[in-house]
Amino acid sequence: MSIEERKQKTTKLLEDELGRPLHALQDDSLAAAEETFRRDVFASFESGRKLLGSHRVEDYLDEYYGESDRTPPLMLADTLSMSECIEFMRAFNVSSAPVLTGDAKTFIGWCSVFDILRDVAAAIQRAKPPGREIVRETAALTGQPHVHSAWGVLRHAFRTVTSAERLSGESVERREVELDNHRREWLSSISPEDVKNAIDEVLNMTLKEARRKTHSEEDGRMVSRVAAADADLLELVRSGFLRHIVTAGDFIAPRQAHVCHRVCTYSLKPDDKDEMKEKMVVEALVSQADIVQFLYDNSDSFDDALKRRNLTSLGLGARKSHRVFPDSDVMCVFPETRLLDAFVMMHVTGHSCLGVVDEPRGKLIDVLSVSDIREAVFDVDALCDTVERYLKSRALTRIPLVTLTEDADFIDVLGALAKNSIHHVFVVDLEGSPLRVVTPTDVLTRLALPSARKLGWRFDSYEVHPDTFENNPATMIRPIA
Repeated sequence: MSIEERKQKTTKLLEDELGRPLHALQDDSLAAAEETFRRDVFASFESGRKLLGSHRVEDYLDEYYGESDRTPPLMLADTLSMSECIEFMRAFNVSSAPVLTGDAKTFIGWCSVFDILRDVAAAIQRAKPPGREIVRETAALTGQPHVHSAWGVLRHAFRTVTSAERLSGESVERREVELDNHRREWLSSISPEDVKNAIDEVLNMTLKEARRKTHSEEDGRMVSRVAAADADLLELVRSGFLRHIVTAGDFIAPRQAHVCHRVCTYSLKPDDKDEMKEKMVVEALVSQADIVQFLYDNSDSFDDALKRRNLTSLGLGARKSHRVFPDSDVMCVFPETRLLDAFVMMHVTGHSCLGVVDEPRGKLIDVLSVSDIREAVFDVDALCDTVERYLKSRALTRIPLVTLTEDADFIDVLGALAKNSIHHVFVVDLEGSPLRVVTPTDVLTRLALPSARKLGWRFDSYEVHPDTFENNPATMIRPIA
């Protein structure tokens, strides 16, 4: 075999024509069927890709935001206390905000509700350190990657064992049960006093201190208007949203990979004092939910075949461990579960919501979202009480539970997400038991492939131009003197 033939064979073994590493699917009897399924789903979204590809990012920003309303609704100073940051996020009803230095001169990153949850979990671990068994097994799981998507992006597997799985014994390893038991035992040992001490520590930290201690995710990208001048929405989705972010993990939560949930566009403008120096003018914040809204608003351009495809045919129906699309599994808790335990479960597994069911394999009766941490963190008594009592206390102000059956069409779930301005639609069976939860991420990962192009950046800091605050001076929240 010649060198060129050997090189071609190696390339063929490593990736297919879509650039997907072939090790993403195990070589077994199911590999061929799952590869066929992936290609079928991808092909069905061709009209959706054409829609996004036909709209430039610049035109989208002009249409949906306008020249005078592009500044993100909230930007946080890192000299604020975490208590103030959470209050502002709650008041503005946002799940994430750009972070600037206290003098409003430099952009340095992001703060999201997941960061708040991570702060709480870290403080709980300091107040009540987890046992060696949990730490050892979590570290071991961190070194055991499994396939996260059809395109070979690896994440690190970790999940809790549900009561239904305990009863049935399906797909549960003894090791998983033992680790789950150790974690439950540790959680039960956390007293209300431990919770109070942890929450007081979190709320009294400045955002700068919190970022130094626990914030590492930076779930957001900054996209230059110059770099995106010729880019379309499809490229924004592929390069901005679908390129993965890896969390650092801690003693109880191994690192995980997930897609990016928001991008913030900016332009550069000469500094008034030094024209040779350019500074950043922060403009529009675009989230995954915004793209889902755009898709729904323009769904008339979809093929009829896509509109009529039901959720089962897209891998969003009956519970199944798809190696192609494993990221839409639903996780549930009981009403009598302690609220703190439910939030820790989200932190450990990376889920953004938990279904609430009345019994194992029972009816879905409510949903707890990671955004609820913005309210719960100010009420230690609620954190030590049950999920049921907390949800009842917030019944009038929370987003309602939205469900669909697995024979619902794709356009139905798209409409449910867009019309209700929510991030979670639950798929239930005829008895109302949860099968899946559909998020904007599930829609985008079925519509497009991640891109190798780096359209935006995450970690660099950049000096901010005063014009960022010209249209809406209230966007920069500074500490109260």
